[in-house]
Amino acid sequence: MENLNRAVIISAGIGGWYAQGVKRLERSLVFEGWGGNILTWKDEYPPESHRHEDFPYYMKIAAFEEALRQGYTHILWLDASFWAVKKPDKMFDIINDQGYYFFSSGYNLAQSVNDNALEYVKLSRDVAEGVNEWASGCVGINFNNDDGKNLYNRWKQLMDAGLSKGSRLHDNQSSDPRFLFHRQDQSCLSLAIWEHGFKNEKGLDMVSYKGTGYNENDLIFFIEGL
Repeated sequence: MENLNRAVIISAGIGGWYAQGVKRLERSLVFEGWGGNILTWKDEYPPESHRHEDFPYYMKIAAFEEALRQGYTHILWLDASFWAVKKPDKMFDIINDQGYYFFSSGYNLAQSVNDNALEYVKLSRDVAEGVNEWASGCVGINFNNDDGKNLYNRWKQLMDAGLSKGSRLHDNQSSDPRFLFHRQDQSCLSLAIWEHGFKNEKGLDMVSYKGTGYNENDLIFFIEGL
């Protein structure tokens, strides 16, 4: 992506160590020479965000909305647990060309979507068992691309409908033994991706948890809490 004037990396961290994590992310992006913009919130919500207690992780949607209001078209959300070890230009190339970027969590939707959310999109748990869950800690959208824009709009619709509500700690949201926990915003994103039939097989080595095996040549972001 040659022109980064409309490219921005967004993040928000509220409570606990999360604000410090956002500061670490900011420092790493500056250190690695990121040429686009950075828009973050530390111990405060983005404008017009629901509280996390009421709509879990709605801060992500509110951060996207504020970036859009400011005129950005290529927007990458990163959780506070991320930091850069290289410039993310190649990831933005994928976002620009494909319309979106996300990576696999390793779970399927039978494991990570509660009954309420499955019923809302009319997805059976049997079918969900064969549907990949995608992580929402690193999500890029090109709003000049119809696929990216449509994916984001549906993700936002599901979040607005309150489908992120549910526990990441308890399995009492379904009697099906395959269900493990509800991944909230991640569940909503994955359902939107399933509905559109999207997938991502590009740049999968660009993100890795710290302390695990990773591709040094392709790695851009490490993931680890403080």
